[in-house]
Amino acid sequence: MEGMEYLLPSFVICNLILCRVLPAAGWVVFFSINYLLLFIPVSACGTLFSSETLLRDMAVIFTGLAVVLMTLVTVRSLDADLSYPLEYIGTVEGTVVCDSSFTSSGNHLMKIKLTGCVTETGDCGSASGILAAVGKEERIVSAGVRIRLEGEFRDGLFIYREIQVLDRSPVNDMRERLIVWLEQRVLGEEGDQASLTSCVLLLGRTENSGLEIQEKAGKCGCSHVFALSGMHLGIFAGICMNLFGKKKFARIMSCLAVAAFVFVAGPRSSLIRAALWFYLFFIPYKERTAAVFCFHMLFLPASMCDPGCCYGYLSIFAIIFLSPWLTALLHQYIGRLATLFGATLSVLLLSAPVYIVLNGSWSPAAIIASPAAGLLAAASMSLGLLTMLFGRLPVLQSINGFIYSFMNRLFDLLSDLPTLRWAGYTVLLSAILLLFLINRLLHRHWIRRLKS
Repeated sequence: MEGMEYLLPSFVICNLILCRVLPAAGWVVFFSINYLLLFIPVSACGTLFSSETLLRDMAVIFTGLAVVLMTLVTVRSLDADLSYPLEYIGTVEGTVVCDSSFTSSGNHLMKIKLTGCVTETGDCGSASGILAAVGKEERIVSAGVRIRLEGEFRDGLFIYREIQVLDRSPVNDMRERLIVWLEQRVLGEEGDQASLTSCVLLLGRTENSGLEIQEKAGKCGCSHVFALSGMHLGIFAGICMNLFGKKKFARIMSCLAVAAFVFVAGPRSSLIRAALWFYLFFIPYKERTAAVFCFHMLFLPASMCDPGCCYGYLSIFAIIFLSPWLTALLHQYIGRLATLFGATLSVLLLSAPVYIVLNGSWSPAAIIASPAAGLLAAASMSLGLLTMLFGRLPVLQSINGFIYSFMNRLFDLLSDLPTLRWAGYTVLLSAILLLFLINRLLHRHWIRRLKS
């Protein structure tokens, strides 16, 4: 249905605002009142739906408000709710929502679905919602493990001192053994930096990596290259489709392979989004963006309350709807290179304001670094996958070492570029608008000459 592209930005912006700024209750009341005031009179007047354009717009608005309300309710249900004041609680229990990770400062970060809490005096109480916990654990804790943490609350985070595993399912054991085996296939005994990079790109496991290249990528605005995302799953699915052909059997095998990849790598929001995109192939790609968002929120809401999830959906919207327009605009000035830089620039236009709000700045180096880094990361990941299949062949290791050196050199050249704030973003946006205005004036000029 036409007009569906206008749904996704409103979904994502509302989700991001609600996750970071405002309480959900006020928004639920606000949208509910507007919903009633706007659409009860319109629904009572059937003649207003005689226009096809109006019918489309009304359907878009109805659907948009429905998903916004669903976002509000979901976010509200994920707020941590404990029986006692935070300052009295010394122990929490719950289940790890997704594989834990490590922050840039080396701290261990987990998202836990709470089931209970205990005060420092030993009083037990109920708890619900999602809680972020930070500590000094050295190993990743996989999704589904039930744990007990002892510590204290600081600034809304639970800082734990001790961790105790209460329950691990056979699935957790299977995943851990499989990941260890796959890591050994890729790393071998040497564990060189190139192989380690391929392993991180394939499995997203960074507990023992200490990759300096990741810090350099962050300075260039390319941290997303090393985060498991739709790009990685897309490469994996593409390889599977080429291996099995392009018939129904290939589609079935590719679906199974994608499910296996998500199972091994863990239920990360970016992989869930990419997997849903792959499975809903029968929906036109523009409408698929809203469909994936709805399915994601309905069935796996715990992974939605994360800025990275919002970045991902903003990137999808930029690539699908903004990138073609921007690529056509740039094509007149840089030719075929516009295809390479159009997608990156479109994503940057939407995500840079969010970066500034959350981090204080954005890196202009991403305009140049992201396309090249994405291609190099895809090559490194593909070589890692080939290494898993055929072992550490010398030719594969040689090519992978060259790719790593090239990527490392690229980040070295661009990491020293200064970061920018709102003024720099305003200059970038003004330059694009100026190009658009020049193109419009030239277009009108040539139309007048043709008519004359």
